[in-house]
Amino acid sequence: MNKIYCSSGVMVGKINNNDYTLITKYFPPLINKGLIYGVEFMFSHSFYDKLDDIYNEISKSHIPFDIMHFDKEIGIMLSECDDSISKKAMKLLEINCSFAKRIGAKKGVFHLWGGIKSDSHIEYNISFLPKIIDTFKKYDIELLIENIPCTVSSGLSVWRKLYGYLPDIGFVFDTRFGAFHGEMAEIFIEPIWKHIKHIHISDYSSYPRNFSKIRPILHPCEGVIDFEFVFKKLKNMGYNRSFTLESPVFAENEPDILKLESTLAYINEHIKSHD
Repeated sequence: MNKIYCSSGVMVGKINNNDYTLITKYFPPLINKGLIYGVEFMFSHSFYDKLDDIYNEISKSHIPFDIMHFDKEIGIMLSECDDSISKKAMKLLEINCSFAKRIGAKKGVFHLWGGIKSDSHIEYNISFLPKIIDTFKKYDIELLIENIPCTVSSGLSVWRKLYGYLPDIGFVFDTRFGAFHGEMAEIFIEPIWKHIKHIHISDYSSYPRNFSKIRPILHPCEGVIDFEFVFKKLKNMGYNRSFTLESPVFAENEPDILKLESTLAYINEHIKSHD
């Protein structure tokens, strides 16, 4: 059965100094209304010195945090291609895995590369996979690598390379990044499709590889992605796993909950009709 989640990052971000108390304030009503099953916890790089406080806050809500999006900085650090920086990245990975286990996450969304240097030395990033895999296994978290933007190749191209090394590897398909690389149709005919264990939903506003348009992150039907096509394809492919909405609803004083509910209702309408 398809389960719909919402990223905590849709309302917790730099604009509000990563105010994690918004999670316990605004997400339980969305669960009670049946709009989401749970929350994908977005781990911010600013959280390391306050993990106990965050856990104490979010654990009282009894929200299912089945999925955690790991600190994006880890992939950026690996892309620096510097052993001393990568060693620090592996220490952060351990902390992320430990916290994911603590909040009850079963799946971990991971960026293997990132930043300005992105996939420019992807073989170096890949060389850390054995250590990464072992760390995830240690905490009983399923590793899922996302198709984030590349400067040299593309998310799908890197996936193919990873699949060649590790045929059992799992992936997260991000619709916005798929559109960014012009790979929305191609992804559905890939042999590695069966290894996509989770989907991130948001829209993209421009032609492929327009780095100036990666942000703002749009809601479904605000950009160029044909979500009717996407949902139809998912139905035909028999996809019955999980989805997370990543489109933000930041506002000056409080999140735009009405817009969030509207988007989630749209996703529910299309996804639940396919169950």
